[in-house]
Amino acid sequence: MKLHAVLAVFLILAVSLTPAEVSDEIHLQWSICDPNPQVVLQKLGEDVRSGPKKQSPITYFDTNPPVYLQQGRMFRTKTSHNEDLSLVKVRFAEKTSDIPDTVNCVWDRYGDQTFFTCEKRSSLDGDDGMSLWNEEQVRFAERYGDIVWEELVAFGPFLNAKWKLHLEGFRAVFDDVVVKSHHLMEIEIRVSTFEGDGVYHVVTKYLREHGLELCDDQESKTFRLFQVLGYRNEPALVLASHDLRRKVKALDLAAVGVV
Repeated sequence: MKLHAVLAVFLILAVSLTPAEVSDEIHLQWSICDPNPQVVLQKLGEDVRSGPKKQSPITYFDTNPPVYLQQGRMFRTKTSHNEDLSLVKVRFAEKTSDIPDTVNCVWDRYGDQTFFTCEKRSSLDGDDGMSLWNEEQVRFAERYGDIVWEELVAFGPFLNAKWKLHLEGFRAVFDDVVVKSHHLMEIEIRVSTFEGDGVYHVVTKYLREHGLELCDDQESKTFRLFQVLGYRNEPALVLASHDLRRKVKALDLAAVGVV
């Protein structure tokens, strides 16, 4: 019996016992460090001549150097199903009840690390162009600390290509963001939290058996993006520098009587 079928049987049994626990979804992620998507597709036995299922631009936002990413707060715009969207994400180390009802939350897993990630999306179609972020997104992001919105700068747009795969009976999305000459690649499978551990180990074994180069540091594309752009992950130094700039700016405004 296939692993997927076995897990499905256990899942049905678990639903009747603890429905709240199995209602959560986990996004299993694998950071891939092969040279390019064609190498990955060839190793997986896919037709390398067929293009991606979809291609669209994605732009990341943060201060320069990045500050809010170090705090688990992320901002981006992208196109999905021909709709332009802005997204605000907040990542937590564990599940929390301190979230508004208007956001969507899931578990994210990279390697041995699991995070509770919440997201608020907003359509930019028909937007007046005044702001990328609506009021609900602003309140959501500021719920966990101050944000100097005018200091957010755009990194991108970058081309984001996606392929649909089937790995060990599970539907997967193979994702590639091209930054300079680098391919930030990732495979994602979405399952219930009940299935998570079993599926993760089975698919990891499958990827290794097919020769895929799993990155030594299993991290999100956002973290890898800023590393490729030359920013080192030094939260204490970056946050201290940002705090100092804010204090100097406040003093300057006070000196001219603005505050």
